[in-house]
Amino acid sequence: MRSRLILLKDSLRGRNLLSEALLVDRLIKISSIPGIDSPTEEVDIEGVDEAMGHLENNPGLLLHLDNPIGTIKWTVEGEGKPMPFHYGEVIEANNPSDDMGWDVVIAPEATGESKEEEGVHYIPAGHDLRPVGYIPVNPDEETWVRNTSTEENPDGKEPPVGNDKIILAPNGEISADDATKIEAFFGKIWNFNDIVWL
Repeated sequence: MRSRLILLKDSLRGRNLLSEALLVDRLIKISSIPGIDSPTEEVDIEGVDEAMGHLENNPGLLLHLDNPIGTIKWTVEGEGKPMPFHYGEVIEANNPSDDMGWDVVIAPEATGESKEEEGVHYIPAGHDLRPVGYIPVNPDEETWVRNTSTEENPDGKEPPVGNDKIILAPNGEISADDATKIEAFFGKIWNFNDIVWL
């Protein structure tokens, strides 16, 4: 299965279908996680409240960490800054706003729960991480135009409303130190509004 997915990804890249190639690359990474032999079934979950409820009712779902602690995903005050936490997605819970797994931020104290196989980082099923809050996307269209417009796209990007990030912590309790680290990081990124803690 893996070799066929690699051939498909290469074929899509060769045809300049880069978005599609990235989706197949995601399947390759996910299928590299021990215990997953093929792409998993996803459930569409609309809205952050529904997603957090799903995680509460289905604790310990496998988490794919596409950006482990120390990697750079966003620009903070004009430059890339390493994240002080793991960032990933719930493989089995799809967010229709971007058609990918619901994004999660893992409390820094829980980083020891992660594993790595063949360069793929993940937190195995059965963990005790539960929702403690979420980081809402900034929905202001003027802010998005101002920060994303280019010569090729003077109108910029539309706000990805609904693509909020769920914060998970051990047993649904986050330490004051971890909460401060997450707030300090996201508080400097224009893409998001203030964190909503439960």
